Parts: sequence; C-alpha cells; structure tokens
Amino acid sequence: MSATLADARLTFGHAVRAEALKLTTVRGMWWVAVASIALSLMMVATSSRALPEPGNELDWTMASIASAIVTAWVIVSVFAALQATGEWTSGMYRVSFAVVPRRSLWLAAKATVLGIYAGVVSIVVVAASTAIMLARHGSDGAVVDLGAARTWEVFLGVPAVCIATAVMAVGIGALVRSSGVAVTVVVALLVVLPFAGMFGLDWLAHLTSYLPSGAGDSIVRSGAFGVTADDLGVVLGSVVMLAWAAGACLLAAFAMNRRDA
Repeated sequence: MSATLADARLTFGHAVRAEALKLTTVRGMWWVAVASIALSLMMVATSSRALPEPGNELDWTMASIASAIVTAWVIVSVFAALQATGEWTSGMYRVSFAVVPRRSLWLAAKATVLGIYAGVVSIVVVAASTAIMLARHGSDGAVVDLGAARTWEVFLGVPAVCIATAVMAVGIGALVRSSGVAVTVVVALLVVLPFAGMFGLDWLAHLTSYLPSGAGDSIVRSGAFGVTADDLGVVLGSVVMLAWAAGACLLAAFAMNRRDA
C-alpha cells in the first residue's frame, strides 16, 4: 500500500508533464512558433547591413545573428503571459488547481514548460539566422568561430534571455490574471520603456539598463534588445535578468497563495 501511495504522490515532473500536455494541445502554440521564427528570419534575410570593419567580422556577425531574435522574443513573451492569464479568463484554473493543489508547484511547472518552449524557438531562430548570415554575407566577411567566447555569448545568451523573459511573463500573467494588463506590462517592459531614454531623459536611460531588455543586451552585447545607457556586463546582466524572472514568479506565488483563486 505504501508503495502505491508513493507512486501516486504528485511531483514536479508530473506537474510539468500535465502543463506540457496542456500547451501542446493548444493550436496557437504551433502558429506562434512558426510566425515568430518566420518573421525573425525574414528580418535577417531582407535587412541591409554596413560591411564590417577589418578585424571586427566576428562581432559584426554575432550581433547580426542576435538581432534576429527580437521579434520572436516579444511574441513568445506575450504568448507566455497569455498562457498564464488564460487559466483565469477561461476558468481552466479550477481544473489546474484541482490537479495540482499546490499553487506554487503549478506555477513552477507552467513557467518551466513555457521557458522550454521559448528556449526551443530561440535556438531555432539562432541556428537558422546563423545559416542565413553565412550564406548571404559569407563573401562580406561573415564568420562564426566556435572557439571564441563571443560566439557562445550569443549562442547561449540569446536562448537564456528568452527563457528568463518567458518565465517572467508567466509570473506577471499569474500575478495580474488579466490578459490586457499582462500584455501591457510585458510590452512596456520589453518594447516601450527601453526606448524612453531616447527622448532626452538621461536618468531614465540609465534606469532602463536594469530592465529585462537592458540586462539581456548586456549579456549578448549586440544592441538587439533595446537602447541602454549602461553596459552591466555578463555577470550583473545575468543577475538582473534572473531577478526579474524569479521576482515575478515569487510575487505571483505569494499572491496566489493568499487569494481564493
């Protein structure tokens, strides 16, 4: 009997599998992935770039590859927020909390699944944009050096930023429970506020360096994620990015445990 009860105990893996099944049965998941990848690669294939200066070919190539992720980054982050708020707008949260009574466990599982989803989309974009850059600009100096740290800053940094941002978006969605509010907050953090420093407000330009976009740009060093005044560096940028993701989820978990639903 004890072995049977142990086998029936709900674990994090069980919760992740339940959320993965829920996500993969949503038709919009596939459309969002296809649209994000297609739009991102279209930007790489059609954009015109100034030729790199001698000796700067690798940095020019990696910055161009990283810039391809911006469209997919925003779309997938908004999708992640909507997947969280959809639990309440559709009433699905009743079933979710019945299956996974521990709300913090449910939130961790949902954030994990959507983080993996964002990571897969970003890896596809990075891989495909690398192939496009080499095919289109190989004669212009485009180069990828797998032995250079700069290459891995982009190859690892871009998916890491996308994963952390998707996790943050899930936390925001679970915290506010309103699709409109969640989308507004996510878009403001990723698109609107990062460019506020362009309007002559220097103090705001420094502040936006600590937004997810500023932290992400400090990690990949490409200018892909927005306009920032300060370079936080890879270590501090990673800390700031993790703080946004963990902070949003911790606030959401605290709020959910205090609410009736």
